[in-house]
Amino acid sequence: MGRLSSLAFTSLAHFINDGSVFFVPFIAAILAAQKGVSPLGISLMFFVFYASSSALSLYVGRVADRSGRAFFMIGLGLALLSTGMVVFYLSLTYTEGPSLILLIMLAAFIAGFGSAFYHPLGASVLQSAYLKKSRGLALGINGSLGSVGRALYPSLFFVIGAYLTGYSPIVFFAVVGFLAATIVTAGSKSDGDEKLMGNRVPQREGRSIMTKGIVTLTLIAFLRSLATQGISSWIPTYLSTQKGLGVSNTLGLTLTAMYASAIVGQPVFGLLMDRFDKRAVLGLSSVGSALSVLAYLSVSNPIVGLGVLFIFGFFTFSAFPLLLALTSDYVPRGPSSLANALVWGIGSTAGGVVGPPLVGAMTLNDYARLGFSFEAMAALVLISAVATTLVPKASKPNGATPLAA
Repeated sequence: MGRLSSLAFTSLAHFINDGSVFFVPFIAAILAAQKGVSPLGISLMFFVFYASSSALSLYVGRVADRSGRAFFMIGLGLALLSTGMVVFYLSLTYTEGPSLILLIMLAAFIAGFGSAFYHPLGASVLQSAYLKKSRGLALGINGSLGSVGRALYPSLFFVIGAYLTGYSPIVFFAVVGFLAATIVTAGSKSDGDEKLMGNRVPQREGRSIMTKGIVTLTLIAFLRSLATQGISSWIPTYLSTQKGLGVSNTLGLTLTAMYASAIVGQPVFGLLMDRFDKRAVLGLSSVGSALSVLAYLSVSNPIVGLGVLFIFGFFTFSAFPLLLALTSDYVPRGPSSLANALVWGIGSTAGGVVGPPLVGAMTLNDYARLGFSFEAMAALVLISAVATTLVPKASKPNGATPLAA
């Protein structure tokens, strides 16, 4: 399979994956505004969703490296995500009280497991297909399609809702996800997954991913994601409960504007990663993310606030090219799925396990305290920006820096 085909199939998968994953905070807003679920209940849902994704990501990466069947596994992940969407629909439509909470947790677990697949596997396909000088841009273009998905899904919920009743648009998203899973899996069979991933990686070579760069980057990804996911996961609920948007078209359009900024941001940051010091670019994105959320909390004009949210999304939702372009500098080419799973799953996604529940706990069961929680998270984002200075400069041709260095 050629480079363009690899980019096309992974971009389709990224569109569906991120559209579904970032629809989960929108579901949280529905639970808060229409079902009366407390911050504790929503925090628990976020924990289950992100924890299942993080805990299973290394297993997914290891299996992909051993089998070489990246696209088959990406398709499996999309199918699981779509199954989770169906369970979300069933819970919102047919249950109340304790039954609602239990079924929501099951949906969060299934969808979280499905979300563990795409980012490490899609990145490894592109890392294998593209040379280092153009890898960041390829990841950025691919990531921008994911941003299109996350931007469109909230607004599409209301557009499709004009023709379907109740929460049926969620089923529509699930059907689209199942179709995409079929297309990605079938399309990859024409050339064989193994050709995309290079040689299969012996188990003993998995140790080579534990370089100083990978370990440091994983820790920074964890802290950055803890804070940014803590903020972004609660923004729909903040807009719904504190800005008076409820569950409305205005809420959908506001979220679309915030997420859409990364359609431009991801290719821009991907290009910057190819041209400049990757560590500095990562730090810059974190500073921009922190300052923009602080600016949003200080403005009262809704139009200005919308513009600031756009800027927040530009800096915040570009982690895919930022982190995974750096990852490829610190490991040999072979075990990239496992290395990506370490940085993305144990770093970025595990941060998402801690961040949203932490913000929920800081509210003390009062949505009015979300603003204070966002300020605390912004401070952590700034700390993660400073911490990028600790990431070592890649000194070997393949970028691998021994852990003992």
